[in-house]
Amino acid sequence: MLTGRHQPRQEGRRGSARWFGNGAIGHRRTGHRSLFELELWNNRPMGTEAKTEGTKRELAALEQDLERARRAAEENQAALSALDEQRSEREGRLALALRAQQDYERRLEGKRAELARAEAEAALEGLKKQLRNRDVSAQAFASAAQAVIKTLQDFDTAQKEVEELRQAILLRAPLEARAAAADLAEDSAAPPAVFAEALTRLTEIVSQRAGHDLERDLVEAAARSPMGYDISRLPAHLQGLARERFIAIGREARRNQSKEA
Repeated sequence: MLTGRHQPRQEGRRGSARWFGNGAIGHRRTGHRSLFELELWNNRPMGTEAKTEGTKRELAALEQDLERARRAAEENQAALSALDEQRSEREGRLALALRAQQDYERRLEGKRAELARAEAEAALEGLKKQLRNRDVSAQAFASAAQAVIKTLQDFDTAQKEVEELRQAILLRAPLEARAAAADLAEDSAAPPAVFAEALTRLTEIVSQRAGHDLERDLVEAAARSPMGYDISRLPAHLQGLARERFIAIGREARRNQSKEA
């Protein structure tokens, strides 16, 4: 069955005129058309009016396609503009964030420096306080040592007088007195136990202190020897201390050179 514009229009009247492909005009017969007539109808030449209508339809279709393409271009252009605006907004926010970051970094660095200064000042104040405490303790020790020395001298004097009196009694006193002095000989010859115990303890502390000071002097001398050569000559338990002191001396010397430069 033929469809579309090529399908011939059915006429209601008998004998109506029609156009054939060879240019002849004939009359439509009633009933079914022949295949020849249909072929002629399909292959008939298009008139000017038909061509115009087809062109109009094509133009309308092209205009619709153009409108769709224009709308798509406008939509994409709008999307790109929105992206540009978002990019500009993001760049502005990024610039603000970077400036804020730099500001916070500067403030943080300043606060760290402030904290370091405060800690250094606190440490310095603590050092000064401990130095004052040390000086007070040193003064108290000096006073105590002077008192101990004075007490030892008084004890020695008293002990000497006890011995002299005992000897005088043994040589010149009557027999009864000599017997009483002999009975007291054991108590008078030796110092009291409480004194002996205190003196022993004091002697031990002083000896340890003297030995510590001596070891400290040995470590310092070895650490300051050329290239630390004398460190290996120290006792084993002092060599580690001497090496640490040697490193500290070198670090201090380099720091002083940097300050001078």
